Amino acid sequence: MYETDGLSPLKSPLGLRSTLEELTLYNFLLESECLGGEVAKIFQANPLLPGIIITEKGKFTGMISRRRFFEHMSRPYSLELFSQQPLLILYRFTKTDILVLDRKTPIMKAVRQSLERSPELIHEPIVVQVEPDNYQLLDVHQLLLSQLQIHELSTVAMRESQAQLRYQAQQLELALLELQRTQTQLIQTEKMSSLGQLVAGVAHEINNPIGFIYSNLHHAKEYTQGLMRILELYQQHCPEALASIEAESETIELDYLLEDLPKVFNSMQQGAERVRDIVLSLRNFCRLDEAEMKQVNIHDGINNTIMLLQSQLKGKPGQEAIAIHKEYSDLPLVQCYPGQLNQVFMNILVNAIYALLEWNKHENVDGKSLNNSQAGEKNDSLANSRQMPAIRIRTELIEGKKVIIRIYDNGPGMTEDVRKRLFDPFFTTKPVGQGTGLGLSISYEIVVNQHGGELKCLSEPGKGTEFAIEIPLQQFSPAHMLPRFA
Repeated sequence: MYETDGLSPLKSPLGLRSTLEELTLYNFLLESECLGGEVAKIFQANPLLPGIIITEKGKFTGMISRRRFFEHMSRPYSLELFSQQPLLILYRFTKTDILVLDRKTPIMKAVRQSLERSPELIHEPIVVQVEPDNYQLLDVHQLLLSQLQIHELSTVAMRESQAQLRYQAQQLELALLELQRTQTQLIQTEKMSSLGQLVAGVAHEINNPIGFIYSNLHHAKEYTQGLMRILELYQQHCPEALASIEAESETIELDYLLEDLPKVFNSMQQGAERVRDIVLSLRNFCRLDEAEMKQVNIHDGINNTIMLLQSQLKGKPGQEAIAIHKEYSDLPLVQCYPGQLNQVFMNILVNAIYALLEWNKHENVDGKSLNNSQAGEKNDSLANSRQMPAIRIRTELIEGKKVIIRIYDNGPGMTEDVRKRLFDPFFTTKPVGQGTGLGLSISYEIVVNQHGGELKCLSEPGKGTEFAIEIPLQQFSPAHMLPRFA
């Protein structure tokens, strides 16, 4: 039923020009007629096996990964449906795009192509064509480990090549920069994929029960109103109630109950609508089904991001609420990657909120360290020198070709030295454990390299901070600019 030759050994050490044939490949073939229950046993017996090559009469048909196999088999009724069915049926039901690369493909090129896949496919194994009729599997984690090994080798080579030719040093420096960019993109892809999958699952689980509650509230209100009308008719036509009924009416406070019950239903309906809006914002923010560029309303992405940050914007004891001022222009739809652009809005707004809260915290501490009269004078001076914490978001269209989103906070601002390093990877002014220093560098990568735009920061100490996100309305590529012929 199946054929396996084990693993091809990893040839060490790797180099900058190493190819996929130097990595560990899994050569596990399985005929499409094999039953789904047998496939589960094979995966359980081989815990390191990332997937299975499916063949039909010895010919390559496709591939199913361990993750996708158990994901679908764990769904309700899937085990009964597919355990006694041929593997080909399950494969056709779960079929997705497969990345097939030649064994001579350079490792760094393979990493790039792997990361360009959509987030839900980022962990899928890669099919490597070893011979014309011989296909093997490469685990993505093995590919990333080889990338790190090459990174270490390139770093050592950079240190040892001080006395070598300038051309070689330049080539190694370019390789190192490409590795750093690839790692940053990997972190962004992993973060968005994990966050998106988690949020989508939570939103789906919440959406179903809240849908039941919301749809039944209307009927419950009608039924209750009917019962209340019947009760009024009884009171009108039977004014002399029994003693037991009067006692029970006083016990349950019937008059108050009849007055408060409609208010309770209204509160429940408002709460259900609020939860429904939050779930919709979560789904719109992640946009898992929108991995490709599309025309979107920029304001929708900003509004969804603000809704997700409401808990941080609200005031708390010892903490002032942060006001949001929107100055939206009439913008056309913008061609972009919606999920990536939402992440940029999230990173910048979170940084602004953090700066405002920390500044407010330090001011409260400084005020408490003074005596009462001094504290009163300080609070008066603060009230005169600084407005309440606020974030202003302004959008505008420039020359009909570009859109600018300006996000300004009236926080403490920053020095010129900090501003110059703001977009450097791993640079952060937050305490250890509160920031990775990747948010703004990833945002810069998304705006500049993914959308062909600009991301600027204007700030001075004591005068707040403004981020300007500039992106074109339409994304142009060489393919778009080729002439078309009838």
